Amino acid sequence: MNQIKTNRVIQIIYPLLVYFIVYQLGSSLLMDLYAANIGRLMCLLIAALFCLVPMWIIYKGSPKIIPTKLDKNEIIKSLIWVIFVIAVGVLSNIVLTHSGLIQRSTNFSKASSTLSDGGLWLKLICNALVIPILEELLMRGIIAGQLWLWYGPIQAVVLSTICFGIIHNNIVQFIYAVIVGIALGAMYVKNKRLWMCFLAHGLINLIAILFS
Repeated sequence: MNQIKTNRVIQIIYPLLVYFIVYQLGSSLLMDLYAANIGRLMCLLIAALFCLVPMWIIYKGSPKIIPTKLDKNEIIKSLIWVIFVIAVGVLSNIVLTHSGLIQRSTNFSKASSTLSDGGLWLKLICNALVIPILEELLMRGIIAGQLWLWYGPIQAVVLSTICFGIIHNNIVQFIYAVIVGIALGAMYVKNKRLWMCFLAHGLINLIAILFS
């Protein structure tokens, strides 16, 4: 029993370490070396692309939630869920933007500066496509999926959401990620379709880019 618990902890911590080393430390190193030449957001995109490879391999080798067959009724229900999660994300963004927390968070200012350090196409590819896929593979596909199989849906949503908040490294994005993470996690454990998380997360970021 202790061996099983240890293996489960490793299966959760290992992908988080890969994410931290390849993506977060990798992007910091690239920024130190090349930000002046190619920009901080491009450095972030390169690190995210490199991290997608091991994250996809880990995801493919991890226990997964298997969805049921997608029929017409399921498609409609899936789209309603996606719209709901997008609404949660957009409303949370608006509230936090006007809360005054942004002005008090130095780390948020740095993160926001990095995420906006590039042209429109670069922001779209990085912030609305690659990063959402990377984060959803890790948080919902790997972490929430395994926790759901081991302990159930509530534990899966709660623990994956906490991890989702922590990886953003500042209080503003932590709060935002927890709110949106609960919605994304609930959608995933209810529908068992990771593509819905990719779509909702990407569209939330797309809306934020277009209206910022």
